[in-house]
Parts: sequence; C-alpha cells; structure tokens
Amino acid sequence: MFYTNEINTTFYNIPSKRVVSNWVKRTPDDFSFSVKIPQTITHVHKLNLDECSESLYSFFDSMSPLYESGKLLAFLIQLPPSFKRDLHFEILKEFIQNWPSELKNSKYHVVIEFRDLSWMKEDIFSYLRANNLTYCAVIEPKLPPRMDITTPEFAYIRFHGYGKEIWFDYLFDKSDIAEWAVKIRNVIKNTGKICIYFNNHFSGYAVKNSLMLMEELGISTRKSKKDVNMLEVKKKARTLPKNQRSLDSFL
Repeated sequence: MFYTNEINTTFYNIPSKRVVSNWVKRTPDDFSFSVKIPQTITHVHKLNLDECSESLYSFFDSMSPLYESGKLLAFLIQLPPSFKRDLHFEILKEFIQNWPSELKNSKYHVVIEFRDLSWMKEDIFSYLRANNLTYCAVIEPKLPPRMDITTPEFAYIRFHGYGKEIWFDYLFDKSDIAEWAVKIRNVIKNTGKICIYFNNHFSGYAVKNSLMLMEELGISTRKSKKDVNMLEVKKKARTLPKNQRSLDSFL
C-alpha cells in the first residue's frame, strides 16, 4: 500500500542481519526504509563515541543489507529531550564528524530529530545545511512545527500527534490533514523528495492518517484498499491490547 516504512524497532534492539535481509527480500524493488538509530546510542550514551562506538558499528553491520540493496532511504538520529544545545552541541558535531567513511558514499540521508527547544536556533540550522544533514520537522506539542529544508534534495516530516497524556494517541481529523497538506505542498515545491511518517500508531491511527494525507496530496497508494489483505489480530478471540483495534476497521 505504501512506498516506504520507518523502522522504529531498531530503537529498542539491533536486529540480526538475517532479519534485515528479509526486509529487503520481501518488499518491492522500489520500496525504501528509514531506520531509527538505537536508543543505547542516542539516549543512553548520548552520542558519546567513547561509550557507543561498539553498538554503533554493530548496528551499521546489521543494516548493511539495506544500504547494499539501495533500499535505505535514511538513518534517523532522534535526540532525547535531555540532549541540550549548550551542553551537547560539540558532542553532536564529533559524532557526525566521525561517521564511518565507508558509509558516506552510500545513497541515503542522515536525519536529525531534536526533542528540545534549545536547538531551535539559526546557527543549528546553518550547521545542518553545511553538513548535509536533514532536519526532521516534527508535529508535536513541545516544539514549533518548523518546516526548514536543510538538504535541498530531501525533506523529512514526522507526525507524532497532540494526545493529552500520550502524544501519539491522537487521530488527526480531516481539517487537520487539509491544513498540514497546505504547508507540505510548499515543502514539496522546494525539495527533490519528501518523506512523511505518522508515529501516532495507537489503534491504527498512523495508517488512517497516512491514507488521508496521500488522498489530500493526490498521491496514489501502491495498491487499492480492496486489494490489501490486512492481518487479523485475533479479533474473534477478543485478545486485542487495550486501545488497539485491527487495521481492517480503518480501510
């Protein structure tokens, strides 16, 4: 149905190379993946290379089937809220400066997602542009919805949501989608490619909102909704987790 997928499981655990190879084998030739850097690197060790180098190279090795196949679209470096500009900017610079040279020529993008307001400074965006780093525009309560394009050939947007208790327990309605589509069209005019992911995964909201936005932007799905056989998540046995419903109900 879709053309790309953002892999979030890598944030929690580094998958085996065999698992990653299966992602490559079981998707269409023109399908692409964005992959989230593990939290042990970004959140636990906060990009400190003295502490995270081993995990980083293990992660890159596991991801090799993706970039060797050409299906790797981006690495997403999501920084924790505790990662502050004044305290950690130099650490970020060192981390990027020491990005493995053997990976620099691969055709993928490095995306930076900030989670703290201290990074919303013009010198930060200038740094991203100078180092060919893509700014991750975020739709969430604590940061402004800036749509800065720091790499002319690529833009990256993540919709988290505005849930009162949990951000991503949120369904964007039709008027929300129409409003964001206007802003996204302006980004499309000024970049070669745009990648948009919905992280509001409660109850299949991400799927529903993705389809709504694609329709609003005039982007066709890979297959019609009727052609897609969604997994049955034990509906008849009534064993669905709380706050989760089968995706079938959204199609």
